[in-house]
Amino acid sequence: MKSSEIYYILEGTAIIHIDKKSFTVSKDDSVYVAPMSLQFIENVGENDLRFLCIVEPSWKQEDEII
Repeated sequence: MKSSEIYYILEGTAIIHIDKKSFTVSKDDSVYVAPMSLQFIENVGENDLRFLCIVEPSWKQEDEII
């Protein structure tokens, strides 16, 4: 993705994978994802995962690579 992202965890536990690194995150943690990084978030807890994803500049479908 061409935009930078910040994930802020509201509830639950997850692993966020950014390029070749992985980080365990839980409530009140935040993670910065640089533009053009390969990334995904994975719920690893027993409860629902809720998070905010703040994107700058704003997300556009044509900027995302899946």
